[in-house]
Amino acid sequence: MRLRRSWPQRLLIAFNICCIFGALGTAGALGYFNAKLGDVVRVGGLGGTLRAPTDVPAGAPQNYLLVGADDDTGLEPDDPVSRGRGSVAGARTDTIMILRIDPDESTAQLLSLPRDLWVPIPGQRGKSRINEAFETGKAKSLIATIKANFGVPIDHYVEVNFAGFKELVEAVDGVPVYFPEPVRDPRSLLNIPKAGCQVLDADQALGFARSRFYQVYRDGRWTRPDVTSDLGRISRQQFFIQAAIKRAVAKGIRNPNKLRQLIDIGLRSVNFDEGLRVDDFFRLGQRFRNFNPDNLVKYSLPSVEAIRGGAQVQEVVPAEAEPILALFRGEPRPPAEPPATTSTLPPTEVRVQVSNGSGAQNQAREVTEAFSDLGFPTGVPLDAPQDFPGELTTLRYAPGKLAHARLVARYLEGSPVFEEQDDLVGVDVAVVTAADWQGTRTMAKPETEVSTPTSVAPSATASTVAGSSPSTSSTSVVGEVPGPPPRGKTCG
Repeated sequence: MRLRRSWPQRLLIAFNICCIFGALGTAGALGYFNAKLGDVVRVGGLGGTLRAPTDVPAGAPQNYLLVGADDDTGLEPDDPVSRGRGSVAGARTDTIMILRIDPDESTAQLLSLPRDLWVPIPGQRGKSRINEAFETGKAKSLIATIKANFGVPIDHYVEVNFAGFKELVEAVDGVPVYFPEPVRDPRSLLNIPKAGCQVLDADQALGFARSRFYQVYRDGRWTRPDVTSDLGRISRQQFFIQAAIKRAVAKGIRNPNKLRQLIDIGLRSVNFDEGLRVDDFFRLGQRFRNFNPDNLVKYSLPSVEAIRGGAQVQEVVPAEAEPILALFRGEPRPPAEPPATTSTLPPTEVRVQVSNGSGAQNQAREVTEAFSDLGFPTGVPLDAPQDFPGELTTLRYAPGKLAHARLVARYLEGSPVFEEQDDLVGVDVAVVTAADWQGTRTMAKPETEVSTPTSVAPSATASTVAGSSPSTSSTSVVGEVPGPPPRGKTCG
């Protein structure tokens, strides 16, 4: 009897592809890649499901469907991951992602579809989990299901098992991750007993990426396992993708031998559709040679838990999902709403709280006094949250309070970033100072000098707002995810 297990396919696919793209941005990689590409397994029978190349203008964005096959081929029989699996009966996937690449803009967006999405599958009666489309009809059925339910065209198909994961981690000498607290998951064998920067070896990287029962040692005891399960694991894997890609690209580009090793490992783990060519990869490699993994925009399709047929599933939240899906369809963005006006709003109606994110002594108190002198009601000055990056002064405003934030911005030197936050209590606008802090003004600047907040800095706890532009913010982080290093420390 085969015990069903999930694996870090999300990580492995993106890791492999971005290693290849980064490698091909270096001189001399094309010939080696060209020789190796002949060994890649091609996935056929996709005619009529993938978008025809003639329908896509040169340089236009393309969508890659990335699928992780639940397959431990290539692992040693005594490997902990293989233990208890038994024989594999039929193809399964626990991972479905869409990677949208825009060569002209050198941008990339990554959309994760929860494996338990409850959707109609073309050719079947009723609804099923989306991962069953792959189990019953493999790639062709899965592509058809995505197109029928979400209207997202797929240009290329990439499938991977997890045989090369440990080799990839070893090839880049481990992946650095900063853990603010000790963490563990006995089921995935993850065990980080000490807080701080840890370079995860192959076993611990695997345990982190597999973890569905993630626990944190906090306030003298272990927390309950992360109740968000697969959704939390998506967040952790997307976090890990960026750390792993950054490490892989840095190691591969500097060292030609390491580069070839990464190409070897990546290609033997990945199967492509028949239409992907060497020059496609080479052009993308050249375009993305200097791509910063921190600029990968990540989404998880908004969904809620439901019970259908006695089984726990995820149902899409259409209002929240539609702006994200529209991005992956390539639909024109709606015109921006006119900026909220502050002309009739006096300072006496805007309650402000100041937090010190720059570390300058007494700054929160001094800025609070300055706002009070201007007529703003003020809250108690605070220190900034520990996870605040500390680089850009930020105005966090409650829903419906954009005009209030713009009024506060008129009394600041410089140009702060704006961030809607739905958990502000007792204040309209929270001013978080940062390293770029330039001070307050005694007279308000003209409203025309306040930038329209088309680029919103996403909060680690902010929820995705229905109708907001998905091009400016990733969806919210779900579950337990390691934070960035404290201010002044690095991990890498």
